[in-house]
Amino acid sequence: MDLINEKVILAYGLTGEEEERLNDLLVKQNILPCRVIEKNMGNVTIRKVLQDIKETKDNSKLPNEKLLIFSSFVDKELYELIDDIRQIKSSDTILAAVTPTSIKWTVSYLMHHLIAEREAYKKSK
Repeated sequence: MDLINEKVILAYGLTGEEEERLNDLLVKQNILPCRVIEKNMGNVTIRKVLQDIKETKDNSKLPNEKLLIFSSFVDKELYELIDDIRQIKSSDTILAAVTPTSIKWTVSYLMHHLIAEREAYKKSK
């Protein structure tokens, strides 16, 4: 199913329990269950994950991080949803929204970019 224009969350690194709690919250808000990004999907673009294009997965491993990527949410909706998600996620989870630029990036590139941003932010504090 092509999710390019659908409200969806791409999730990586969550435990089974965290994924279940997130999906329970999403169902209550009439949002599709999260789409899970697997460890071996580093070379797949965000667009292809959203389009559910079955691409050859690689053997590279993604970092041991937790990541939620929000697609097709308007700002107000996104802020409210994030407030709700903060009640059930761990504080070390990286949150990001799909942008016209990041949709072209591979999962691996986006994750490393977001990790670098987080580290730069921590150093500036």
